[in-house]
Amino acid sequence: MTLQAVLHFLQKEVGLFKDFPVRLLEELVRGSRITTFEPNEAIISFGEEGRFLGILLDGEAEVSVTDDSGEKHSITVLRPGEMFGEMSLMTGDKTTADIVGLTHCKAVLIPFQVFSTILITHPPAVRHLSKTISERLRKSGDRSLAESALRRSDDPYGFRLRSDTPIKMLIINCGSSSLKYNIYDTADETLSARGIIEKIGEKTMRHKYLFRGPEVTHELPGGDHREAFRVMIEELTAQGTGVINSLDEISAVGHRVVHGGDVFISPELITDAVVKKIEDLSDLAPLHNPVNVAGIREAMHFFPTAAHVAVFDTSFHHTLPPYAYLYGLPFELYEKKKIRRYGFHGMSHSYVSLRA
Repeated sequence: MTLQAVLHFLQKEVGLFKDFPVRLLEELVRGSRITTFEPNEAIISFGEEGRFLGILLDGEAEVSVTDDSGEKHSITVLRPGEMFGEMSLMTGDKTTADIVGLTHCKAVLIPFQVFSTILITHPPAVRHLSKTISERLRKSGDRSLAESALRRSDDPYGFRLRSDTPIKMLIINCGSSSLKYNIYDTADETLSARGIIEKIGEKTMRHKYLFRGPEVTHELPGGDHREAFRVMIEELTAQGTGVINSLDEISAVGHRVVHGGDVFISPELITDAVVKKIEDLSDLAPLHNPVNVAGIREAMHFFPTAAHVAVFDTSFHHTLPPYAYLYGLPFELYEKKKIRRYGFHGMSHSYVSLRA
């Protein structure tokens, strides 16, 4: 984008620069930095001190906050011509939200020195900034979302299972030769049970099951993943050791999926389209995604009335910046084959960081 193109865009699309002297605007742009941000790259992170005023030239970016339970709350989506970072610069407070690229973005970043010596000396611009800040404060409501969430909860990091109404959840981790599962009851955590079926596809399978008492191990005839699901269900519904009477008691099934690429950055309610996208990402995790999909299909077969949700190990790392996720390889391998660092074991990293 040329200097003239940026000047024209700012004059025509950004209210802040309406009637702004052309000479000063040229000086301002020359002292600023035009840069790009990739999808899911953090442009500004919560808690940063204000260093620049940004104007989005192209693409979209999401403004969001994360409460103390780790839940993200989207505030708005920035589009070309909209500015960001003005509140921290004007108030001296630290940034109260994350701004992350939704698409490939281009922005002009006006550093504090240029902001304070050129922009802030133009009274109409100051009035526009003040009005914008007042309007955004009004729309955002409580600026202390994270603090209020902490005050409301005696479990701010969400380690206890809670729901508005009691439900039973089944969590599945389906591997190529194993099926790990946990069942949780949000009304009573002592009713939780877990197990693992190993050696799927071999002559014999081994099933380890734990509910209240000591772990029990069974040696079983060999079978495929469908047979492993049958074994799990028999144990969960067995008289004396089972924790459910009917499969309809399961309201939700959570599935661990290894690779979400740059497509899935948060948990997703599973639909046929989501399953297709997970399959399409199999080139990035050929040993994991296909069997994760197999587990999803088997679970949807046995639990057709439950809501099925995919949780991706890669999503925790989705804000890695390009300098961290790009390899020293020809750039076309990233563009055409999506070969980059994605980060793994994200669910574990999330849990461990919250515990710490």
